Amino acid sequence: YIFADIFTEVYGYRVSRRIVWTGFAAVVIASVTTYLYSIVPPSSSYTDNEAFSLIFKMSPLIAFATIAGFFGGEMANSFVLAKMKIFTKGSSMWARLIGSTAVGQFVDNALFFGVAFLAAGAFKLDELPQLILNTAIFATAWEVLVLPITYRVIKFIKHAEGLDTYDHGTRFNPFSWK
Repeated sequence: YIFADIFTEVYGYRVSRRIVWTGFAAVVIASVTTYLYSIVPPSSSYTDNEAFSLIFKMSPLIAFATIAGFFGGEMANSFVLAKMKIFTKGSSMWARLIGSTAVGQFVDNALFFGVAFLAAGAFKLDELPQLILNTAIFATAWEVLVLPITYRVIKFIKHAEGLDTYDHGTRFNPFSWK
């Protein structure tokens, strides 16, 4: 989310949306590749073939959960950041970065854990809210810790690129290419 914050803060939601779609494609390619490992004939000398196969056969479910979480979380993060930048007229960057990360992490973790662990039976429904909340808090705390570095990177890129994009008139539809 730190990179998404930097991209959205400097280049805007439209560019971040394209980056998310590129990441989405990379996750799909990695998932298909990983799943192929589970259907390759096993080695006769390897003694843990069943465990190996079991883990890699879960790849499509984990990939779907990852894609859902990544897509939903990144889009929510970028949307909140871009809208807050307009609303605050560019002030209070700390609030934009932390607030957008908190929202993005909550969406990401709710989707990922909801799909991956509930479908796999690894957690019960009543355990999920605490897991989602703890993970989102941890990730947001990390955002707070690296905020001074993020500020410097954003300032450097804005200066080097001569950009400070505000998303006035941007279509916030995640499926739009404009």
